[in-house]
Amino acid sequence: MTSSALRLPAVLLAAVALTSAALATVTEKFSQTYPLNADGTVSLDSVNGTVEIVGWDKNEISVEAEKIASDEAGLKRMEIVVDASPARIAIKTKLEKKWFSLSFNRAEVRYKLRVPAGASLKKIDVVNADVSVRGVTGYVDLDSVNGSIEADGLAAGGRFDTVNGSIRATFAKISPTDRIVLDTVNGSCTATLPADAAFTLKADSVNGSISCDYPITIARSGRRHLNGTVNGGGAEVVLDSVNGGLSLRAAK
Repeated sequence: MTSSALRLPAVLLAAVALTSAALATVTEKFSQTYPLNADGTVSLDSVNGTVEIVGWDKNEISVEAEKIASDEAGLKRMEIVVDASPARIAIKTKLEKKWFSLSFNRAEVRYKLRVPAGASLKKIDVVNADVSVRGVTGYVDLDSVNGSIEADGLAAGGRFDTVNGSIRATFAKISPTDRIVLDTVNGSCTATLPADAAFTLKADSVNGSISCDYPITIARSGRRHLNGTVNGGGAEVVLDSVNGGLSLRAAK
């Protein structure tokens, strides 16, 4: 056996050790509960991680988060800042500016919020994070860069905006005064509404198909556009995509 052959296992072991070290992480938990009115507002600003928001029947918000970093120093450079009152709560992941610019991709925060079902998500703004929402019946405003958005059980208007991510929003009910906007760059949009919904549709896709389950009175149509009314009009529904298909589905 040659000396180079003998050295190979040692080299492989060293590579495995280096890889394991690179993947090693440390974590820190955050868990707090704050009073919040049934119609209170919630905002969140974060970079890297995930966001899950669930509606519940309590007049309080539960904020659970897990900070993840490659070392203890990384954990200390991330701070979860909460500004809370019974009417509103603002949550922010605060990172040291220098560390954020050089190595922010080494750390993340995974949030799980339980909010009053009737609360409004005033502004959920994330970068490099997926967002999921379930059972929130107030107005929702979700914005993600490099992440997808999924929302179910909605019952008011909303705005959903992504860059490099898909959007899927399902509404249990809508009102004539609601405005629903799904807007993405490099991603698909799918909105599901009640089968008997009445609304005005404006759909535009630069590079993608447009499909609609509803019989629509067409005001304007083409390869990249579909405008018209369903059941006489009512709520305003806007779907817009660059490089992605648009789908409007009727709930079964």
